[in-house]
Amino acid sequence: MNAPKDPAQDRLKFKGRPRLILHIGSQKTGTTTIQGFLKNSAPQLSELGVHYVKAGRTNIAHNSVLQHINKGNGAEVATAMLDEIISHPDQCCVISSEMFFRREIAHFFARYFPMELRRHTTVLAYVRRQDKYAEAMYKQRVKNGRFRGSPADYAHAVVNLNYGSILGPFARAFGLGNVLVRPFERKHFPGGDVLRDFASIAALPDEIIASYETPSANASLSREVSEKLGDLKRSGSDVNTRDVIRYLMANKPAGAVRSGDCYALRERREMMKQHRIANEALCATYRPDLAALFDTSDLSDDTAYAVPTAEEQETRETQARAAIVDAVNALSNQ
Repeated sequence: MNAPKDPAQDRLKFKGRPRLILHIGSQKTGTTTIQGFLKNSAPQLSELGVHYVKAGRTNIAHNSVLQHINKGNGAEVATAMLDEIISHPDQCCVISSEMFFRREIAHFFARYFPMELRRHTTVLAYVRRQDKYAEAMYKQRVKNGRFRGSPADYAHAVVNLNYGSILGPFARAFGLGNVLVRPFERKHFPGGDVLRDFASIAALPDEIIASYETPSANASLSREVSEKLGDLKRSGSDVNTRDVIRYLMANKPAGAVRSGDCYALRERREMMKQHRIANEALCATYRPDLAALFDTSDLSDDTAYAVPTAEEQETRETQARAAIVDAVNALSNQ
């Protein structure tokens, strides 16, 4: 397989929209924003030649496709999606789920979607620097009570940080030139906005984004708050932790919101060193227009990602407990 000379714009410029955009995530790269836009702007998008496929979609995303596959109903949901795509012959159809960022999904589409459609598909993947992705996913999993262990445990044993092992099967199923990889770094996006970047890929006018009221981006809860929410979730309490999370996101009490607090500088350097060769290969294969897949200049700063002192850590723990207690009390009084 030969790498495309230009991974995005030439294809859009000379061939127009693809027949299908298959947005595979990954998680924590603005997927909810993109999916909300696709669902809430459906009438306007239809007039502009873009259709957000309803088959296999619950609310804003096609996450239920994975559930159908796991239950042995993959053929049925694939047929429903294909029938809907065929019924919109003059439109660019879109299927989107962050749950698709896994190799078995590529095999699913290769099995059920005909080559004629796959060769006119853009597989869109936003990818986040491994240390930042591991941190975001650790907090997501631990706050929902679905993981016990340290951030290091999660990075080493749970999350797949080798993106090549995921993207490779999509390249084989759809063709290398149809896999569009976007590093999730604001400097690469028009106006620093991932939604505007998606719109450019779908050849949508900038005006439709300007008229869309984008929900506020979710802040990153601190590690301490995330871990204590997980403990609360597993305790069997009748407290709705989702409501607590929404309250904390909206009010941002002291110590509730913090990023860059799961991995120390040494751990981040080691993680990125571990994936350096794979990332260089990914860059050469999918983004030869970039000097590097990810910006790692912050890792050259010896003062970055400092480990908190014992006193600072105690303050963080106290703030986390207080933030959750205050949130629960406020919600119970509503």
